[in-house]
Amino acid sequence: MPGDYAVLASVYDDIGLNSFAQRMTPILVDFAQQRDWLGRRFVVLGCGTGASVEYLSNYMYTIVGVDNSPQMLAAARQKLDQSGASVRWLEADIRELGDAVGHADMVLALNVLNELNSLRDLEVVFTQVHRILEPGKLFIFDLHTIQGLTEQGRSGDAIVTDSTHLSVFVSDEYDYERQMATRHYLIFRRQGESWQRSEARHVLRGFPVQAVASLLQRAGLKVNGIFQLDLDPYEPGVSQASRVVFLVEKP
Repeated sequence: MPGDYAVLASVYDDIGLNSFAQRMTPILVDFAQQRDWLGRRFVVLGCGTGASVEYLSNYMYTIVGVDNSPQMLAAARQKLDQSGASVRWLEADIRELGDAVGHADMVLALNVLNELNSLRDLEVVFTQVHRILEPGKLFIFDLHTIQGLTEQGRSGDAIVTDSTHLSVFVSDEYDYERQMATRHYLIFRRQGESWQRSEARHVLRGFPVQAVASLLQRAGLKVNGIFQLDLDPYEPGVSQASRVVFLVEKP
């Protein structure tokens, strides 16, 4: 996956892969504040090209952006290092944060946890979050549901952008046995008078929502709520949602 992000980093924002974090970060921070969250220190896991960090930097938070792709971090730095924001960038696997990340009043992870390989990997991340999160503070993340990934995998082929300098085609597939959605990218970028072709893939794995909630509790975290993207409560087995948001607290 890191190798695929070496390809995707240069087109990530152009094809809208940053749009979810860009749209949801202000909504989720406001949602937390409505529930009496207060704090200054953010750790953004899987920060990518910096959509969440860019919003947070407008409000003078102290931010650590973590990503395991140097190309994605370079794109984020290019956007934000001239802004004067208090941002520290950390190239790291979110399963192995170490002491360099410091402590946080909120840990935010958007568009990232479905990229982990297993429930065991999720549990490792949750343990890391418990270690860095201050008591009474929040961990907020989203998760594609198995239903949502199944729908994505049936999407077929599409053109996601087609301009004078960039054309990107995608094809989707779903592995029912491994609960895994794969999106293949075929990218053509204009370089002078010629076109450069590259390929990448993006793999997302589905995890049962209830199993994820159990792992959070086992890691010593408290699930304050599971919500649909409109922030209505999500009820496992009842709600039909392609994606959910977890609001989690360290007691």
